[in-house]
Amino acid sequence: MASPSSIKAVDEAPTPMTDCPMTAALNAIGGKWSLICLYFLDTGTRRFNELRRLMPDVSHKVLAETLRNLEQEDLVVRTVHSLAPSHVEYEISGHGESIRPLLHAVRAWGRSHLVRKTASIGSGTAAQHTGPRVDRDPDCCPGDTTIL
Repeated sequence: MASPSSIKAVDEAPTPMTDCPMTAALNAIGGKWSLICLYFLDTGTRRFNELRRLMPDVSHKVLAETLRNLEQEDLVVRTVHSLAPSHVEYEISGHGESIRPLLHAVRAWGRSHLVRKTASIGSGTAAQHTGPRVDRDPDCCPGDTTIL
């Protein structure tokens, strides 16, 4: 049987990824819908159902969990308005604004990736798209004519 001191030593041992910046980033924004939520919130305050309409493939439960996680990570601010009818709004936080360059970089990469996939469709080598479907919001990308 293990002695109490050996159990304590095991409990206090750091996990290999505790201080890893990549792990911290993926814990904060690594969910399937996290970056997409931040993308739509980057342009302004939105209500829950508005986000649901913009992301028709996300379930009510998963969107609520995603927004809750983003709020816990201080990337999103949730505001409850108690005036009748009461409603909840979400907006990107001050800390969440720091993710803006990443959103733009991922979007730019996604655009070039779509171009590459479209080119391979013509050659008959592309795989079927299985990612989340997102309805394009024209207010999100002023001046951008690329369909995401």
